[in-house]
Amino acid sequence: MEKWRVERVKAVLKDYRDTDKYVRKLEEEIRVPYREEDVNGDIKGTRSDSDTMFGTLWTIETDKQIRRLKRNKQIVQELLDECGSDTETIIRELYIKRFPQYTMQGLVDSFQIKCGKTKAFEYRNRFFEELDKMLDI
Repeated sequence: MEKWRVERVKAVLKDYRDTDKYVRKLEEEIRVPYREEDVNGDIKGTRSDSDTMFGTLWTIETDKQIRRLKRNKQIVQELLDECGSDTETIIRELYIKRFPQYTMQGLVDSFQIKCGKTKAFEYRNRFFEELDKMLDI
């Protein structure tokens, strides 16, 4: 697998933990956009738009970045549910945790996973390939 694909998969796994926080932040930015204060605002007439709320909800539902983040999180969750316990342990410990406690060799030595180092790398690579395929669809 090409290096840029591996890096993309690692970035998606790193963002997996904080996806909900990113989505909330983007939705908040859409709901309450920054508006520069107008010094002549009190002189002009006030115009109210009744479709503002509908427009905001529509924007949140159609925003590409929010949809992409939610889709990526769903894909990772599905793959973690489908893969074996060793693969899940490897991915969660090495790529999803904020402060990983082990390396691949450490997982094998401390019997966190029930396979050797070579097999562990095969599990990781297979997970990466599946995630990469799902991201391209």
